[in-house]
This record gives sequence, C-alpha cells and structure tokens, in this order.
Amino acid sequence: MRKIGGSLAAFLVVFTFVFHVSAQSFSDTSGHWAKAEIDDLVAEDVIAGFEDGTFRPYTNVTRGQFLAYLVRALDLPAGDSAFKDVGPGSTLYPEIAAAKKAGIIAGTTEGLALPYEAITRSDVAVMLDRAMQLKGDYMNRAPLSFTDAKEIGGYAYASVERMTHYGLIYGTAENAFLPSKVATRGESAVFIHRMMTKLGLLAGDKEPIEIPKPADNQEVIVPVNDRQYVKVRMNSRGVPLTYSRSSSEKHILSTDYHYDYHMGYASNPLGSLRVTLRKLDNGDTFVFTKFTHNADNTYSATVSMPFVQSDGYSLAKYSDQGTIVQEHHNVFGVDETSHPIGVLSVKNGSAVTNEVMMGKNYVSLPKQQKYSDGTVSSLRVLEKEYAGYDITQANNTVTASMNMTVQGKAISDSWALVSDKPLFKSESTRNQWFKRTIAEYISINNWLTADGAITKLPWSIEPGYKMGYGRSINRMQAGIYLTAYQQHNDRYLYNLVLNGVADLDVFSGGEVTKGSQPLFHTEYTSTWLKNAYGTTAPYVDTRLNENAAMFLKNTGEALDIDALKDDNLSYANFLVNQKALGNTIPVTLSSYMISDYYKSGSAKTHSSLNHALGGMRFLIVAYEQTRDDKYLKPMRELKAGIENLYPRWVRTSGSYKGDLWYQVNPDLTFAGNDYELLTLLDLLLNQEGLERIGMERSAIFDQMIRSKTTYLVNNNRPFINDVIKKLNEQGFGDLISGTRAASTDRIDAEEMQMITDVLNSVPK
Repeated sequence: MRKIGGSLAAFLVVFTFVFHVSAQSFSDTSGHWAKAEIDDLVAEDVIAGFEDGTFRPYTNVTRGQFLAYLVRALDLPAGDSAFKDVGPGSTLYPEIAAAKKAGIIAGTTEGLALPYEAITRSDVAVMLDRAMQLKGDYMNRAPLSFTDAKEIGGYAYASVERMTHYGLIYGTAENAFLPSKVATRGESAVFIHRMMTKLGLLAGDKEPIEIPKPADNQEVIVPVNDRQYVKVRMNSRGVPLTYSRSSSEKHILSTDYHYDYHMGYASNPLGSLRVTLRKLDNGDTFVFTKFTHNADNTYSATVSMPFVQSDGYSLAKYSDQGTIVQEHHNVFGVDETSHPIGVLSVKNGSAVTNEVMMGKNYVSLPKQQKYSDGTVSSLRVLEKEYAGYDITQANNTVTASMNMTVQGKAISDSWALVSDKPLFKSESTRNQWFKRTIAEYISINNWLTADGAITKLPWSIEPGYKMGYGRSINRMQAGIYLTAYQQHNDRYLYNLVLNGVADLDVFSGGEVTKGSQPLFHTEYTSTWLKNAYGTTAPYVDTRLNENAAMFLKNTGEALDIDALKDDNLSYANFLVNQKALGNTIPVTLSSYMISDYYKSGSAKTHSSLNHALGGMRFLIVAYEQTRDDKYLKPMRELKAGIENLYPRWVRTSGSYKGDLWYQVNPDLTFAGNDYELLTLLDLLLNQEGLERIGMERSAIFDQMIRSKTTYLVNNNRPFINDVIKKLNEQGFGDLISGTRAASTDRIDAEEMQMITDVLNSVPK
C-alpha cells in the first residue's frame, strides 16, 4: 500500500481496516462504474473506505480531500501551510502543507485554502494540471469541443485543455464538461487513477517476467513473485549449491518460505545455505540468507536482486545522516553492529517501482555451554559486520548485490526487505528514522535473521565472550517499532512490527500462531544468576515476558488482529500461579513478592522492585481486560507485599540516602542500587492503573515517589519528559519545579532501553 492511515478524519479509516478489509468487500461499489479504479487506489493507500464497510462513491469531495488524494498519490514531501484557515492542529494540515509546498494550491487573495468547500470539476482540472507538471512537461493542449466550454472559467480553461489532451478528464455522454459540478468520491478515484496510470505510479505497471534458470551449479534462483527473484551465487570455484528441500511456516500476517541447499555436494557437504522469504500480508518480503559453513576455508558469495523494467535508481544511505559513536558500556561492552546500508529506490522513468532496505552481512561463531540436565546456553560471537554491496544498471535492469563472506566454522547472515511501494511516507520521515537509528543503535535491531533478531548481550553470560550476541526476548519484541508506526504510519515500521511478531513465533516454536500464548524462555545463561542461585538457561525472566506479551497484545489492538488481542493473558495466568509454584517471597501471611526469575528445580531468586511493580501493573491490565477477580486478588497481594516492606525500601544513610533499594532477597534483606528513573516510572504507572480500575491510589507508593524524586532532584540527576509529565499530572509538581527534561544520552543506555520498553508496553 502506498500510504497507511492519513489525516482526513471524515474519509479515512484506521490502518487496520484498510489493511484487513479488501476493496472487493465494500458493500456499495459492486456494479459501480469506477469499481476497478477504486480497488486500485485502495490497494495503493491513496483513498480508503469507511469502518461500516462502505466506500460511498457518490459522496461529494472537498478541496482538502482531493488535495490529500493527490499528495498521497504523488508521495509529496512535507511542507508548511501559512493558510489562515488551515492551522497546524487541523487534520488536513499535513496534506494542505505538502500541496502548498509543491505548488498544487496557491490559495485565495485573502490567504485562504478553503479546504472544506466542495471541489468542482474545474478545480479538479487545475489541481491535476499542477500535479502533472511536477512530474514532467505536460503542456500540450486539446481544443475544447464541450457544449458548455464557454462556462469554464478563465483560471481553469488552459488546465482543462491540457488534462483533456492527456486523457485525465472527459466530458459527459452529451459532450458537456459541467465545470461547476461537484466531484464525487467515485469520480475523484477515476481522475487520480488516470493521472497515476499516465505517470506510471501504479504497482501493476510492471509486467510479469520470465524467471531465469541458474547459470550453473554454483548459483540458485529463488522467485519472490512473478516480477522479482533472488539469486545467490558462490564466487569461489568448485563449491556447488545442491538443492536439499523446501518448507514453509505460517505466522500471523506473514509466512516464511524456506529454501535449503547443501554447500558442496550432498554426499559430502561443506555446510548449508538457507534462503528464507518472509512474505508479509501487504505484499512486502524480507529476504534472509544464511550460510552455515562447517569446513575451514573461507569463501565468498553474492546475493543479487535484479529489478527488470527499470532504468534508474537512487540510494539513501544511513551514513549520510550521521555517524554512530560505539561507546563502551559497563554491562554490554561495545556493540560493534551499526545500521543497515540504506534504502535503494528503483525507478522506471520518474516513478519509483521498488524500494529495498539493504541490510548488512554478519559473520559469527556459534557457541554453546552444555549442562548436566541436558540444557544448553546458546549465543553467537560476532566476528565482523560487513557492508559490501554493488548496484548496477544495464539493459533496462537495476541489480542490487550484497556481498557475503562465508567464513570457515562460522555462520554468515544477510538480509534485505523488498517492496513495490515506498517504505517511508516522505524523505523527511525516512531521514528522521535513519537519524534515530544512529542515535539509538543499541536499542534498534540491525542484525535481522529468519530465526530472530540478534543483538548484543551482557558480558556476564555463559559461555563468556566480549562479543557475545544472541536472541534477546526484549529486543525481538517490536514495541519500539509499533509505537513509532502509530506515530508516523511508515510502511517500513509496519513491516518491522510484523517481523517482530514472526520472530517471537519462531522463538516459541510456533506457539504464538497456534494461539497457545507461550512463555518465552531466555536461551543464554547469566553468570550472575548462576552463581547466586544456580539458575541456568533456559529460564523465565518476568520483566522480559511482560514486555513481549504486552507487545503482542498491543499489536493485536493496533492492527485489529483478534489472534493477538489476548496474548497477555497466558503470562498473567503464569503470575497468578507463582504462589502455588512456590516462586514467591512471603512478606506476611497474605502478601508476597514474586521472584524475578523462574526455572523449575532452581533456587528461589530475589525480587526487584521494578519487576514487582511491572508484574502488578500487568495484572491490573489483565483485570481491566477481563474483569476476572482471579487477576485482582494476586495483584492486591503483590501490592500489599510491596507496601508491607515500606519504609525499608527507602535507604537511610550514605550517598544514596532517600533513594530506593533495588531488590529484596528471599531472607527479606535489601540490596542493590536502584535504577534512577525506571522504578519511579513504574510507581507512577501503577498509580494510574489503580485509579483506572476504581481503586484508591496507594499512599505508600506516593511516599516512595516523593522519596525517590527528592533524591534525584537533590543529586541533580536527569529526568525525561514522560516522567516529568506524570509527576506533574499526579500532583508532584512541587518536587520538580523548574526541572527540565535532560537529553536521553545522560541516561544509562541499558536503563533508557528498559524505560522505552515499559512505555511501549503501556496499553495504547
């Protein structure tokens, strides 16, 4: 789809409706003369239907609405509107501003855009004319023979001549133009469709191609669709690629198609190649390539994606938007991954026919630590991130090639995302995302694989490597992309959300798609947990499961996916059962704390305050969702456990006086330096949650908030906007009078990532 969402409240539906209700299902377009054009424009996200399943083709269109169709059809960049009747708060502001910047609308002499006035056919001709001139020299005119040609105003006459010449506007059966007639939604769809067809902007403009055969046994061809294929070639002589098998895995709104090959001959393979096409419901495809090399030699390979019927391209590179500063972190060390290469825009004439997010090549060594109970701790050791690529243009074909190093005893991964639509709404939003990725590269996944995103792990893992990477539950859940998508509606962000759902499904062995609402088990061992409690992988981390479950639920709500809307309840049930499992720290006979980690047979672990508050808030959400008292009772007991340990939570001496302890141990002693803002945010969110379900605020939580906030202010510690806002809203403004939000780079990177995860998990 060309655009997702939009700003015309009266004519646009939410994204989920557009995506999941096909144009053919409109109850009022069957038999309408413009049905084909309507269907095409809905598929392109230029225009949308209504939530009641209608399109309303005979409804009149306003000037602002028609401008919005043009802006989305042409994918115009953002601008600023100085019109008196279109302020920044107007739902039409983005489209009117973009149209003004492009010169499609000039406004009246009084400085008005008149966006809510009905648009006449004369005005349609003028706007179409100006839009066409943005794409080329479309100045030829046709003599007008309409019976009412004299009624066409002077301001529109030349435009009607030009648009008639280029076939964008016709007269009626009686050869009348009807210059003052108001255009309907059906007519507008036809006008826009004709323009897009003339300019080659419709996805269907490309013809199917003949998928070639491999040149020899050192390359494989994998079709993506009838216009696109992927070619993988071994560049080292004497290393054939021999077909092994193919398979598929269905996820929610995506399907993985796996193509497996032996690297070398099947009788004595050197390793394997797997090409995975993750096809999303919007037609876009992630292409994952994975070499697993078991021998010693190092080879090279190339992954190529030819785009036929294309005569030009441009490449927007991340590196043009800034440079990553890879600083040392006391928990994670240095993360030596960076960002994708950039977005390749493939063109046919002036029309962009495909866009590709080009990832990089990651070479890593697989490592495992085996335990006596038969379980293992698994991770990868990053050898190098490579960014070799080549883009060529010849014979009406643009070919994007990514070079891969196939290192001995190593795994070599690469990825790309292919779309026949723009991945971002505008150059501005694309560059904004590039800059955010550079600034927050530790929090944004860049090493994508069909098995799940791979990210930097702490140093305190087993087996121990400084360059240890692995599948982190907290990073595979894509809450950060869901929040960004809801703010900006960019196609690329939507794709990352669906990729996150698929990653969690793969990680759980397909349990997400089955509707089993799984628990997610951390697959690498923390040496700290092992030394303190004997806990080794796999184990349940309560906070990470909360974030993953809320991501799935929030995705279900945001994208109207029924299969995900209750995916938080399985983990809520797990929290309910913790007392019966003996995984709690009793505080009184009727109150307790839930241990942070759980593995059957391992010793009971500590309970950190932020984990306990996270569990409490999770149970509040489950109760809101179901009104089932089975969630309310343990929430009250957990809340009482936190309260009954007060005031011992507050530190009474030393440089941390007034701050809160990080954890309570099974023997009810306290230890650890607390996060600066994370626990404070958790306290504030729980107070909001209690009020939402009709309970009184916790007076003890308020005292803890005051103590924590006072400590931070007195020690000149940084605050972020979200915390400042909630403190003011909840009556603590006196404590932070004059306090301004600090730059996030003053917050510890690990804590900032956790804060982001918590904010992303808050039900939208």
